[in-house]
Amino acid sequence: MFDHLLVTTDGSPLGNRALPIAADVARTYGSKLTLVYVMPPVAVSMMYAQGGYGFDAEAERKQLVDEAERILAEGLKVIDYPGARSVRLEPGVFQVALAIAGEVERLNAKLVVMGTHGRSGLAHFFLGSVAEEVLRSVKVPVLFVPRQASVATHPAPQEARA
Repeated sequence: MFDHLLVTTDGSPLGNRALPIAADVARTYGSKLTLVYVMPPVAVSMMYAQGGYGFDAEAERKQLVDEAERILAEGLKVIDYPGARSVRLEPGVFQVALAIAGEVERLNAKLVVMGTHGRSGLAHFFLGSVAEEVLRSVKVPVLFVPRQASVATHPAPQEARA
């Protein structure tokens, strides 16, 4: 049923709540599991005419890549699932959901698992929702793990192992 799962993280405790749940679903169905982290964009370079301020985009990118690799390595430890792999994506500004949707399609993933802040009202209006945009952008089911979800793992039902 779910032969390939894609789980996202942003490295935050909330984002990581989805990891053990995705691993549990993968164990239940014997699925492939891919952990995805979308890097933030390198800040726009600003140079002042007098040379008083500068920005080293390459050094900034290296720092972001190092942070991404750390987040993915920690995420794989939390997942603790044989054969799980990780993918680092580097989209442009405001393209996080599109990058995730593209990876879902590229991998032919059958389920997306992701944490959600569960914002509503003005916070949702001003901050938007990557999770909601992913839901609108993919053609597969999306399992949202809310902030208040309890995380428990269970042995796979016998019929799911067959």
